[in-house]
Amino acid sequence: MPFTPGADDDFSFREHMIIQATELTKKYGDLTAVDKVSLTVERGELVGVIGPDGAGKTTFLKMLAGALEPTGGSIVVNDKSFAKNRRELKEEIGYLSQVSQAYGDLTVWENIEFFGKIRKVRDWQERGERLLEFARLTEFKARLADQLSGGMRQKLGICCAVIHQPKILILDEPTTGVDPVSRRELWLILASFLRNEMTILVATPYLNEAERCNRVALLSEGRLLRYNSVPALIAEMSLHVFEIHSRNLKGAFEIVSGFDFARNLVVLGDRITFLVAEDSLQNVDTVLSAVRSRIDDKAELKEISASLDNIFASLIKT
Repeated sequence: MPFTPGADDDFSFREHMIIQATELTKKYGDLTAVDKVSLTVERGELVGVIGPDGAGKTTFLKMLAGALEPTGGSIVVNDKSFAKNRRELKEEIGYLSQVSQAYGDLTVWENIEFFGKIRKVRDWQERGERLLEFARLTEFKARLADQLSGGMRQKLGICCAVIHQPKILILDEPTTGVDPVSRRELWLILASFLRNEMTILVATPYLNEAERCNRVALLSEGRLLRYNSVPALIAEMSLHVFEIHSRNLKGAFEIVSGFDFARNLVVLGDRITFLVAEDSLQNVDTVLSAVRSRIDDKAELKEISASLDNIFASLIKT
């Protein structure tokens, strides 16, 4: 069910909204958590932020949300900076950290009331009712937030984060530890906000979720490795992915791993996938020949479409 703004709500933003981060840097002593990251986000865009643990995702999003001061670089939101327009920008941004900001010792409705009043929302009751109905939380209004499931608490957190009608929503891994059904509901909520032209940045550990985004920012060790749409990244990196089917997966894995040009081998069910660089494509048939001649004369090899998983595996060395 799409979220329908009320008569006084304005979740649709017609002006040219853009976030611009330029050489954004955050240091903690000798540790550089975010290292000169530059990117832009267009109005109404959904941007996924991915990377391994310790990549700098949380620090980066906190700086974009104005919750953390950068050591260097700059952030401009719709031609405004936090240095000169902090209060105004706070009203334009909704932020949900990894731990939902909903207070566990308050009920669902008391959380709505608290965030509505602290944000000085005049009609917080009406907006809160609509948001809770949209998030399927109306029947739990009297329940303590601590007694909600993980998914329900995250949905409550999003309701609290957008009650003041922000133009930008920044979410730090909102679906981590959430059951699959609740994860789907959370993404339906975000999809509804996007239809009303909200700009959303979301960090996620789930690559299949990141593939829903307009663009993906891949961070590693505080640096921005890539930033583009998934199809553009696949084309840019010239990724070729192959899968081999064999009745003897263990033996096939040992054989394929002996070829230097076959990288990032992964066993998926009844097959093995691996990456091959553009300049090694002519050697791929030797893999099938080796497997057929040594362990399985009925083994099959075919090229498949590359995915964000493959991009991630190719760029992140673990």
